[in-house]
Amino acid sequence: MSLGLVIVGAGHAAVIERAGKFRAVLGPGRHFVVPFADRVRARVDLGEQILSAPPRPVEAGDGLEVLIGFEVVFAVADPRLATYEISNPAIAIEQLARTALRQEAGLTTAERAVTAPEDLHRTVWTVLHDTTGRWGITTKELELAVSPPAAPGTPSTAQEWY
Repeated sequence: MSLGLVIVGAGHAAVIERAGKFRAVLGPGRHFVVPFADRVRARVDLGEQILSAPPRPVEAGDGLEVLIGFEVVFAVADPRLATYEISNPAIAIEQLARTALRQEAGLTTAERAVTAPEDLHRTVWTVLHDTTGRWGITTKELELAVSPPAAPGTPSTAQEWY
């Protein structure tokens, strides 16, 4: 950095600060910056990322448990917002999805959650899409795996993804 040259790789962006304040987002290529005044605050991967969360028990509204796992495909759309609005997007997206799943599952029966996961999917998708948009992140895809818990002593069955 002391040479005043910042190289940004393909599919990435660099968020530049001067005196602790946002200055610019640099795209791929070679860029000249003011030595010792400008610094790279963050290097952001602009490619699609997959967040996979293994199935965990969630209590449905009727008191029974269902196992719910999910995968979220997301990408950074605005490096500035993704740098300053959220500190760790992957953890935030996982926690947001888990919270939305728990809330929605608590409003339905276990049987309905397993046989018609579209309702869960719709609600979680809306929450993810709306919230991550404010963080400069685009949610591209959400897949849910919903199944009843395995009986004690039996191997778990294959799960369907919606």
